[in-house]
Amino acid sequence: MVATCDGGLTQVGKALCSILSAANLLVPVAAAATVCSDADLIVKNGHIITMDSERRMVATMAVRDGRILALGANDEDLARCASSRTQVLDLHGKTILPGLIDIHTHAFQWTKNIVMGFIDAGYPNMKSIRQVVDAVHERAAKTNPGDWVIGVNWDDDKLEEHRYINRHDLDPVSPETPVLLVHESGHFLVANSVALKLGGFEKDTPNSPSGVIERDPSGELTGIVKENAMFAFMKFFLNPSPEVSEAAAKLASEKAAEVGLTTIHDIEPLDALRGYQDALAKGNLRIRVQFAPIISSVAEAEKLSAMAVHTGFGNEYLKFGAVKMLADGGMGARTIAIYPPGVTGEPDNIGVLNWKPEEMLQAQTIMAKAGWQLETHAIGNRAIDETLDSYAAVMQKLGLKDPRFRIVHCGISTPAIQKRLKELHVLVDGNPPFVYWIGSWFLKYGPERVRWSYPAKSYIENGIIEGAGSDVFVTPINPWWGIWSAVVRREMQSGQILAPEERITVEQALTLYTRNGAYVGFEEHEKGSLESGKFADFIVIDRDVLRIPVEELKDVQVLRTYVAGKLVYEKPADPRPEKNSHD
Repeated sequence: MVATCDGGLTQVGKALCSILSAANLLVPVAAAATVCSDADLIVKNGHIITMDSERRMVATMAVRDGRILALGANDEDLARCASSRTQVLDLHGKTILPGLIDIHTHAFQWTKNIVMGFIDAGYPNMKSIRQVVDAVHERAAKTNPGDWVIGVNWDDDKLEEHRYINRHDLDPVSPETPVLLVHESGHFLVANSVALKLGGFEKDTPNSPSGVIERDPSGELTGIVKENAMFAFMKFFLNPSPEVSEAAAKLASEKAAEVGLTTIHDIEPLDALRGYQDALAKGNLRIRVQFAPIISSVAEAEKLSAMAVHTGFGNEYLKFGAVKMLADGGMGARTIAIYPPGVTGEPDNIGVLNWKPEEMLQAQTIMAKAGWQLETHAIGNRAIDETLDSYAAVMQKLGLKDPRFRIVHCGISTPAIQKRLKELHVLVDGNPPFVYWIGSWFLKYGPERVRWSYPAKSYIENGIIEGAGSDVFVTPINPWWGIWSAVVRREMQSGQILAPEERITVEQALTLYTRNGAYVGFEEHEKGSLESGKFADFIVIDRDVLRIPVEELKDVQVLRTYVAGKLVYEKPADPRPEKNSHD
């Protein structure tokens, strides 16, 4: 159904609708062509992995008006589709895949940090606390009085010291400048003493039910502030300018196209939508985006519901996806909500729950009734159970048949939880690259929980649909890290294979990023495989991923990315010989 600005919209909804319409976001989807003639583009002499239900391999493909007209086993099959204006792309045996789909990113936040010039304290850019402190010292010396120094992406497990940065590290190099360094997980930060004072944090400041203020054994603040307690600093920061937002959206789409992503789901505060709209209006949005707004209270749910727009509103390039909530914290912050015993070395720490059960149910009922798909961040098994309880009640109360509610991460997914996922047909926003990049965080929760952390094979065996996401900036946006990690399951720090029982095949890993990603976003009829009538979103890569050694998967290079049959990225020429084209 095509959205319109007619009937039933509030004044806020009508205003938003007008903005989207002005940005050409209400263009109806064109019907698939039925006659193969006058193609815009014919791709020939390729090794085309269609990822369709029959897993066909073909050699040629015709495209018109942004959609696939036909596919053929050999070049002669589609000769009738050409006209004098048809562009022909000879692949000389190279491999084509459907455009990949990342269903869980914070891409705008990631690129906004780049555009705004925040300190990148992440690995491998910085490998020790000393390097981070030196970077803070250098930035503080250049910072105007009253301005803040902001850094992102540090991970204690990847620093040589293998500990949290604290205020005592930062204070000597920033005695008068407030400093915040956000952890790679996004679930906590470290603040220096100046920033703590400005944020209202003192020795006797109490923890909230969903926020943690860390103290040392003597009761003094360490500078570590976790979860909702971080909100105390938000009042010091203005929203980025429209120019910064547009630049961030443009850069996010460019970075995605470079690694073969033609669709991302981006989870952001609602005001980030401005950047994507402006980028689209100026022709700078190269890929397709499902925009997922975040809510953190019943009041915010009511406000979003009152806009009278919901999942699916927009067009084929920019539309609203699911609405996201957070049930618990993060593994890196040791704040995921688990059943006893607690974190290794912290037997009483069973994490935090961000919602009272009755308020979660109220907010989710409001959103689902308004037409929103629900996705809820839940990593610990206690948080997953709370979320599934709420989902079951919402589905029953509203009589929903195919809501495709989602658990984001679903980190500790035990057999009991998987049984519930299957029964409720709740989908999983999985994170295959986590096993490699942050698998060391799993180890803090004991071997039994490691066994069921971010499974994959058991989901397939139990009929649970999992899509895949990078959670960028937590892991790189490059999906080839995730595809490789899903097959290998090796953890970076120790080299351990985590839960080898959960390793899957290359083809199954590709499915997470293609067919399953499309299904999670209600787009299985438009993308996720190369078939007649679907969007001509595809990528050309430098090797046959079904034949190469597994270790090469993480090294796959995207040569070209096409969206709607149009070239949106081409890898610069490399004088070195290409690897392993399909023979």
